Amino acid sequence: MNQTTYNTRPVRSPVQLHPAEVARNRALDTQDEEHPTRRTVRRLCGTYNLSATFSEDTGTLSTVRTPGLIAVQCVLSKDGKAIGIGHGSSIISRINRGTERTVFSCLNGALMSAINSACKTLDVLRLEVSDEHAASDKTSMVRDFHGMREASVSEPATDKQKQYLLQLASINLDEGDREQFASTVDDMTKAEASEAIQRFAN
Repeated sequence: MNQTTYNTRPVRSPVQLHPAEVARNRALDTQDEEHPTRRTVRRLCGTYNLSATFSEDTGTLSTVRTPGLIAVQCVLSKDGKAIGIGHGSSIISRINRGTERTVFSCLNGALMSAINSACKTLDVLRLEVSDEHAASDKTSMVRDFHGMREASVSEPATDKQKQYLLQLASINLDEGDREQFASTVDDMTKAEASEAIQRFAN
């Protein structure tokens, strides 16, 4: 009687997730307040002081000479600067006789058109905020690095550095030079001790 041997391989537990799936779940875990996307949202959210100015769209009226045409232009501004221009138009006819309703439709259409146009400008402004934030982070990191470097230059050498230098001196210097070098170790800064260690290494 022939016996068949099967090669078995470990089967992943239904509860055990693949590492890629774990990473994907973390990336989608927006319930975490420190999720990168949520931090970006908080940084870019804020209050925009916008103003909408409506006027008769004489350019459209002079170009499109359709009987019954009414046209409105809307300029959306932020801090006094135009960021979007929209146009709305309608035609008074037998199908659309309600004058106020037609005008309201024109005004709303112009506003929505202006908002759609302004969104592109607002995206550019948000990108500038992001770039400024990134530049500020970089400047802060550089400042912190220089601060740490300056601190390390002025801080006294650590006991570990001193002991290591004395060991190196005992190996590499003769007795007279060794004693003279040992007398200077206590007054060394961290930076000076590091340089001395490197000189011995070379």
